[in-house]
Amino acid sequence: MSTLLFVHGTGVRRPACTEMLTLLRATMPGHTRVEECYWGDCFGVPDGVGTAALPGAEPVETYADAQSVPTDDLDDDDRAALTWGLLYENPLTPLRRTEDSAFGGMVADRTGPQVARRLKALAAEPPEALAALLDDARVKEEFAASVTAVLDSTEGQEAVALGLRPGELPSALATAVIAHLLGVAQHRGTPVLWSTGQRDEAVRAITTALGGVPRSALDRAALRASWWTARRFGVLGRVEKNRAELMTGVHPKLGDVLKYLARGHRLRAFIRDRLAELGPADGPVVLLGHSLGGIAAVDLLIEEEAGGVDHLVTVGTQAAHLHEIGALPSLDPGKPLPEHFPAWTNFYDKRDLLGFAAAAVFPRRVDDIEINTNEPFPAAHSAYFAHPGFQRRLAGILRDGA
Repeated sequence: MSTLLFVHGTGVRRPACTEMLTLLRATMPGHTRVEECYWGDCFGVPDGVGTAALPGAEPVETYADAQSVPTDDLDDDDRAALTWGLLYENPLTPLRRTEDSAFGGMVADRTGPQVARRLKALAAEPPEALAALLDDARVKEEFAASVTAVLDSTEGQEAVALGLRPGELPSALATAVIAHLLGVAQHRGTPVLWSTGQRDEAVRAITTALGGVPRSALDRAALRASWWTARRFGVLGRVEKNRAELMTGVHPKLGDVLKYLARGHRLRAFIRDRLAELGPADGPVVLLGHSLGGIAAVDLLIEEEAGGVDHLVTVGTQAAHLHEIGALPSLDPGKPLPEHFPAWTNFYDKRDLLGFAAAAVFPRRVDDIEINTNEPFPAAHSAYFAHPGFQRRLAGILRDGA
């Protein structure tokens, strides 16, 4: 048997941590015991604290010029990720009707009422391919709520009553429902529980159940409509602007990081105590640190030799970057890792703006593994855990240590 001790990341609180643990326990080998190291309530910044000194934000300028978006520089994966990022924020975008001239003389689809009835029915009895993804009772309930929200929206009612291009309504409704479901979960702070492949399979299953044809061209119809609408109304200009502001301004979860950098010894002591509670009967220990949890784990293992920790795994963490700029509390700039530091595997995603590579900063002491979740940021920051490639790699580390 081996034990996986999970240290969550910045901004995570009990509900989201519980869902991450549930996912880890469901996807790791049967001989693995998954334990938590939950610190959010004790060492994180309480909700509502830190706003008294925050001046009112200036209104974001609207950019209606579609040419401000560098679309030519994006490959298909980047465009899909950026578009889904828009959809998580604006799930009704695929249902927005363009002006009549955009139909190119085609007659709008008039099967809307029939398609809407099918969608309501599958909310109660989802097709087999979708039911497998909705096996959790709460997720199934939230899926039904998303169906209702989409159909009751102004955009949904107009699309059903007036129609879209021929053949596009099933795919547009399917995309809107899944975007609403995952967007609500993301805003709640829940980790991404589906891989992009599972997300796309859900869209295909709903499209088929609604009488649509899930060919590749039609699968992308809603995404093309979303991209066109985003450019038409300048939404992507704001997305690009907000991305830059996100990296240079105040991140909503920055409070936990700042508190750690000032008083991180308390969190490190908490992790040390959790490790001490694990005995020889628990087998080899793999310490899994996500985001800020990875920083704290690296700091602790630099400061002292933690008995029983055979392997450190960091996911979407900033530890190497902090050391590179001289901000890692436990190690002076330019200093190597101590000899007692255990084997270390670091996962990062190029679209996760909070995930960094580490091998170039700590040569020959850490193995970097890039994971392409195809999710936009911030969804990419927690999407590792649902990615099959990450699950296989982590399971392999646990098997090797068992």
